[in-house]
Amino acid sequence: MIAAALVLLVALLIPGWFLLALTGLGRARPALSLWLIALGAGVAFYPVLFYGVRALLPMLTLGPYKSAALLVGMALVAGWLLRARWRSLVRLELLEWGAVAVFGFTLGTRFYFVRERPVPAWSDSLHHTLLTELTAVQGRLPATLDPYLPIPLDQYHLGLYALTALVQWLAQVPAHTALLVTAQLLNGLAAVGVYLVLDRKVGRVGALVAAVVIGLLSQQPALYANWGRFTQLAGQVLLPIGWLLVWESVEAWTRSPAQTPSPSRRELFGQTALAALVSAGVFLLHFRVAAFYLPLLLLTVTWLLWRVRHDRAALGRGVAAVLWLGAVALLLVLPVLVDALRHYIADRLAAGQAAPSAGPVSAFYEFPLGSFPYLIGLPWWGIGVVMAAALVGGMRRNVVALQVVLWVPLLLALGYAYLLRVPMLNVTNLGAVLILLYLPIGLLVGCAVEEVLRLLRAGAAARWAVVAGVVVLGVWAAPQRTQTLEAYRFFVTPADVAAMQWIREQTPPDARFGINTYFWLPNSPHGTDGGYWIPYFTGRATSAGVMINNLAPREVRAAIVAQSRAVERLAGDAGAGIPPDASAVATLRELGVTHLYIGPLGNFAGLGLDPVALAALPGLAEVYAADGVHIFALTDEP
Repeated sequence: MIAAALVLLVALLIPGWFLLALTGLGRARPALSLWLIALGAGVAFYPVLFYGVRALLPMLTLGPYKSAALLVGMALVAGWLLRARWRSLVRLELLEWGAVAVFGFTLGTRFYFVRERPVPAWSDSLHHTLLTELTAVQGRLPATLDPYLPIPLDQYHLGLYALTALVQWLAQVPAHTALLVTAQLLNGLAAVGVYLVLDRKVGRVGALVAAVVIGLLSQQPALYANWGRFTQLAGQVLLPIGWLLVWESVEAWTRSPAQTPSPSRRELFGQTALAALVSAGVFLLHFRVAAFYLPLLLLTVTWLLWRVRHDRAALGRGVAAVLWLGAVALLLVLPVLVDALRHYIADRLAAGQAAPSAGPVSAFYEFPLGSFPYLIGLPWWGIGVVMAAALVGGMRRNVVALQVVLWVPLLLALGYAYLLRVPMLNVTNLGAVLILLYLPIGLLVGCAVEEVLRLLRAGAAARWAVVAGVVVLGVWAAPQRTQTLEAYRFFVTPADVAAMQWIREQTPPDARFGINTYFWLPNSPHGTDGGYWIPYFTGRATSAGVMINNLAPREVRAAIVAQSRAVERLAGDAGAGIPPDASAVATLRELGVTHLYIGPLGNFAGLGLDPVALAALPGLAEVYAADGVHIFALTDEP
């Protein structure tokens, strides 16, 4: 797994440095900043590449050899263009090496966490893995989830699978490993953008403190490994990097040509193009993260143009830069934007015409106050510390802090937009906002640390004392991040993997398995044990489908819900004294289910299929039993 992570890291840095070399950027930037910008550019490069190839060259397929050749070519070009500067690019200052150590330590916690959990967790990970496999096999981003399910994908963000398929190709690992490696690498690097912003705009000590807070002290984003929220995480890795690039690009255009250092026209256009690329990458990785990103960009651009409002020439250059940057970013996302918007508008119009029950709305949109610490990743006292940090940054008129203080209410407004009862405004739910807040938390804490040090006129000794204290605190907290485990969310056990081999060898390709099921919304089921992964490991279908069933045609969704409800009836409810409903066997048979699968983990909600009870029902025959796995065949009615 570590070897695959190193392969991905190199594969991200090469196109990033290639783009930096072509644009001639980096004269006034510290070495580590350039490495982090290169990393962000590399993350954005592949989604843009894969979507662009699918739109412009639909007959072209990619694969391991073409990808390797592309990387070798870009590495040679970048190496040649940077040959005179390479010494300065590897000469880091002591605090920069400290930041590298923090990032490395954070990555260590993320990969240690999954060392004994080789299959990704929870419900989203299944379709992430299937889409990784399809992308790798087809050599392009898939248009549908066939042959697993007839689900069109023109309204779903596919950018992550450009990265995971690349790992599958270059590291020669299976899809689930490629997904886990990509997710944990991005998780470990989640603080690089915040560090970059603070290092460039506030101060290096605050930047390093923020990296420790996000990577080691906060539960977020470490908790993402339990949830499979990998597309949102990937978009959030790029968000602060894109923000900084847009900020510095517009700022450079508004600067007077007489000011020094004055960038060349090549650097100006190159920096703007790079900002557009990374901003497009945010959208292609996760549509909702783009919705979180746009308000922050609006705040920054408004402030930058307001600063030069009395200089008509600078204002004109700034407006032109914003328009050009926006046009390039729009062009790069156009292959997916039109279809995504069309489906979004159609869905919201349909939601406005319907009269949904209060249940689904409450379950999806409403989050009690008591859930905030868990979702944000800090206890209430920690949230209080962050609010104090925001107050310090605001009172000191720190530009980064002021923008973040305004950004957070806008994010919360998106989360609470459902209260307006206007379906078109329901871009996201509050939960997705709360789990993003580690980014503004890191920014606010870093700003406050720098402002307090300035207020106290702290010297070098005091700054080093702060760094040492925070690093020690991070090392103390690191073991907690390796144990940020919600075990019930990891469905697949070694016993399940062994059973999958039996299924491949002993069941027909058109077999369909009824599995332990949980309805997180009334019409949205997902599996609860290893049976949920049957489609990936065996190619057979299950009763629960995947977590993006909502994108399927209506009749497919209805069939999945019907099968899952029948499985629920067959499970009964031992706690409530409700026995298994024997008539559900006939219902499942009529719906095309041929087998039942019970994994060792059963159902975390306590309403799972009981192998002892099933063995007593007519129409069922146990055909496999080993290490807690039970498989029943649905036989002809007696």
